Amino acid sequence: MVILKKWHPKLILSKDSYSKISVWVKLFNIPHEYWNEEGLSHIASAVGKPLYAYSLTESMKRISFARVCIEIDASCDLVDSFDLFMGNNLDPKPGKNVEILVEYQWKPKICTECKSFGHFIVTCPWLKPLHPPSDVNSAPKLKQE
Repeated sequence: MVILKKWHPKLILSKDSYSKISVWVKLFNIPHEYWNEEGLSHIASAVGKPLYAYSLTESMKRISFARVCIEIDASCDLVDSFDLFMGNNLDPKPGKNVEILVEYQWKPKICTECKSFGHFIVTCPWLKPLHPPSDVNSAPKLKQE
């Protein structure tokens, strides 16, 4: 994972912890009625906070999928699909569910313990090891005869 920071004279080079990052996702099976800014934003919000749409998505020149940049939170699960209810509270006819498929351009490492990106729980710097490393000098000595 590479995260860029804007340089300034007092910049301290350190490995920061990030609980939110931006990723590009592809959303499949979007109903035609939702191919507008409000509809795509509504659908993308089921994955995270929508930030930008790809130019071909905005112009509707490719409608086989929508490509959207979304801010995801490390404390939330990454969804691979979700159901979109297509109905109207004012319409007496029952609505239907459409399964929206989500494909991530890249899935970051997520630590479920400290809720940050960049590592998994097995390498979490905030966790103490269950068994401290053994000290060679503290081992019991054998009696010599």
